[in-house]
Amino acid sequence: MDKVLLVFPKTGLDKYSQLPLGLLSVASTIVKDYEVKIIDQRLDDNWAKKIDSESQDSICVGITSMTGEQIFHGIKISIIAKENTNVIWGGVHPTILPKQTLENKNIDFIVRGEGEITLSLLIKALKNKERIHNIKGIGYKDVSGIHINEMPNYVNLNNLPDLPYYLLDINKYITKRDSFQRCLTLETSRGCPHNCSFCSNPVIHKRKWRCLNVDNIIKKVNYLQGRFDLDGVIFQEDNFFVNMQRIKEFCEKISINNIGWKANCRIKYLLDKDQSFLEMLEKSGCRVLQFGVESGSDRILNLLNKGISADDILKVNKKLAKANILCRYNFIIGLPTETEEEIQKTLEFINKLRNENPNLDAPFLNIYTPWPGTNLFDLAIKNGFRPPNNLEGWSKFNWNSYNLPWLNKKTSKFLEEISIKYRNESRYFLHYK
Repeated sequence: MDKVLLVFPKTGLDKYSQLPLGLLSVASTIVKDYEVKIIDQRLDDNWAKKIDSESQDSICVGITSMTGEQIFHGIKISIIAKENTNVIWGGVHPTILPKQTLENKNIDFIVRGEGEITLSLLIKALKNKERIHNIKGIGYKDVSGIHINEMPNYVNLNNLPDLPYYLLDINKYITKRDSFQRCLTLETSRGCPHNCSFCSNPVIHKRKWRCLNVDNIIKKVNYLQGRFDLDGVIFQEDNFFVNMQRIKEFCEKISINNIGWKANCRIKYLLDKDQSFLEMLEKSGCRVLQFGVESGSDRILNLLNKGISADDILKVNKKLAKANILCRYNFIIGLPTETEEEIQKTLEFINKLRNENPNLDAPFLNIYTPWPGTNLFDLAIKNGFRPPNNLEGWSKFNWNSYNLPWLNKKTSKFLEEISIKYRNESRYFLHYK
């Protein structure tokens, strides 16, 4: 059987390793036709030798990458694999900057957006030496230049095969975090209907949200819980709470499992909810909720297109204080046009939220990074940001340590220090020290 090698590069954010759900999902559509092997560079010190060996008789090597340090490691992997076979990149960064990605000499093809169908079609064409010009979702280069094909339709998540967990040593991914002793990540939806100006989701998913039906979620949770003896599931997706009817049905059906769960929510979704809604979540096993709060300044919240005010956040925070659910808030600081007074206002706002909610964990205070493709990216450029002109340049990005032209050195250092301070206090990381 022909072989396909998939590789997950280090990210620079690897305090612990979550399941590479994207690679597993891509693998699910090709394992019946090919011998698929996955190498996770985060967990394999012998990755270079294995990639050299395994790639020699593979149709291709598929590499996933988001913007940032993962690009650096992905390029190192590509240099090794390129000596032996075709190199295909997928993930967020190649989707947003396809042409620039393909300009790198060590990359032959890219897969834009969701890869489950697109990659299987490309692999089949490479195997049979067929033409690829009409495969939707790919980018490629030939003697006439670089070509970026149109995007395919989004996949129906309920029609995808079950993930081939047997391709990985799952015990290496079972983690102890928050209130869970043994948990794994699971994806039940993709996309988000909202249009936050700092987020790449609207670019990639066009504000379309798709989800697994509840029975499918329960089936997958049952498998993970029974097979790997879990006491917690982390729903690894941008927005678990878009469809409230799905949430209510899920809470009814998951409660018999005696398993905890954590998910991401939005402040706006809870504004019209009373305590009975939070009690329903708690009884169903909800142990942790994470929110993108972002700022304590109404002007900045409007700039980020969050659709909420600081008063809305305070109202929801008081509701959450009455529930037995750990809460965690994400903030973004150091934005273009944000004043030092607004930064201080957000820091004071964090203290107020923590004082009013004993269930509130230390926040994730993220220093703004100008991600390409986002609405806020143009404002960053207007304020002096100069984007890299090649793939290697984007590898120097880091969530909390990139020099922003509108921040002086003193402010940058202060924000970096307080960001690290909060992260060190967070219960999210306590088990990994």
